[in-house]
Amino acid sequence: MNNYKKQRFPVKRIFIIDELALVFTMATELIIKFGAAIMVWDNSYTILYFSITVTACVIQVIVFLLYDCRRKHIFLMDPFENFMMVVKGKFIVYAFSLMYLYAIQRGGASSRTVMGLFFPISILYSYVFRMLYRKKNKDKFLSMGDNKTYKVLLPVTNIADIIEKFYISGCDDMLLIGANDHQASAKELLEETEKRGIRTYLTLGANGYNVRSGIVTDIENYAAIPAAVRSERFDVFGIKYAVARTEEAVFHVLKHLKELSGKYICFSNVHTSVMGRENPEYRDVLNNSAFIFADGSPIAKLQQKEGYIGAERVAGPDFMEHMFRNTTDGKVAHFFYGSSEETIEKLRKNLLDKYPGINIVGMYSPPFRPLSEEEDAADVEMINSSGADIVWIGLGAPKQEKWMLAHKDKINGVMMGVGAGFDFHGGTIKRAPEWIRKIGLEWLYRLFQDPERLFKRYYVTNTKFLCYLICDFIRKNRKI
Repeated sequence: MNNYKKQRFPVKRIFIIDELALVFTMATELIIKFGAAIMVWDNSYTILYFSITVTACVIQVIVFLLYDCRRKHIFLMDPFENFMMVVKGKFIVYAFSLMYLYAIQRGGASSRTVMGLFFPISILYSYVFRMLYRKKNKDKFLSMGDNKTYKVLLPVTNIADIIEKFYISGCDDMLLIGANDHQASAKELLEETEKRGIRTYLTLGANGYNVRSGIVTDIENYAAIPAAVRSERFDVFGIKYAVARTEEAVFHVLKHLKELSGKYICFSNVHTSVMGRENPEYRDVLNNSAFIFADGSPIAKLQQKEGYIGAERVAGPDFMEHMFRNTTDGKVAHFFYGSSEETIEKLRKNLLDKYPGINIVGMYSPPFRPLSEEEDAADVEMINSSGADIVWIGLGAPKQEKWMLAHKDKINGVMMGVGAGFDFHGGTIKRAPEWIRKIGLEWLYRLFQDPERLFKRYYVTNTKFLCYLICDFIRKNRKI
């Protein structure tokens, strides 16, 4: 009990999978090229292709020992990382196999079709075999190394009770949250856990904020966090984007809730940036917000290319997730305005299940029609009387941004226009897996989910975005 467990993943099995992939590759290529003629082959061809296969397998051994074994295990990599690892490994095998043919001077005797197909087919087999094995065994092997952690929110009054609950929980480690703000309580509990040999961790803290992953930066050999979102803005089509990371943005908002009261925050992607380029009125709506975060990978990449350190995509749904996670102490009140009755009911249930302690003070789905002045005033009164610190708006762009501008300084809390974030967290729309979001292809995943509605929008909008970028680049260089 409580011994720190190490993850031990099967390495030899991955090696066997890669070797089998090479054998299957050669067999497939020969069948494609020669078909039944293989049965009446001259022995010289049999020896040639057998030697190529053996050589490729030997090279694969070297690649596996010197390259694959030094990388993360396939269980710890997402599908895209796995694919790139396979491509790199098979490229080395392919290159050295060609060098082998050149060295034995049999390149002319081998089929160009066979050797040409070797690279793509070996990638296909190896990747498919790895993914099938990963899917079947991932949960089994990851659970062998998983440490269950018992979380303790400081300060505590009864240390004996905490220790007893820790042992009953069957957890391996203990995490003390808020140690920086409650040092005396943390010290007392640490003395007890050290006596009992319980592996204990302390969260980092700053200004009453328990530091989360995704915000820590190495500055002059110190682990540091940004004190606030930088004041400079990045211009795309006249839209002034803030430069930040998701957790950094959340930290800033939490620290400035009072100052942001009555203001609104936008999350702008490629689609809304093109709308702003074509519609100056909508662009002004965006620029009147307290912050415009880049909810599109292309915009974040433009920031990175310009040299901004720490520039990342700050997607509305990701911002919501981080904010929910950071406010489970109940000190921040949330109100949700928008979407459908069905969605907000599912949203309420999911949030209470996933983030116990979150303070939801109200949810309301307004009618899908223009509201009268009396109805609008009643909605404002309902939101303000709830005491909400954060008001999440899910009306979709551009309606939600215009609504927030119209209610600037009328709503007491800070308004966040997150659109489909209600659906993602409510579970009515499945969000793209993290690895797809990481490589900037969430839009493609959504396109497959709803092609009729999104194909024209993405095709037209993405084309316009690229054309406008080129035009602005040419215009800028002419001025220089």
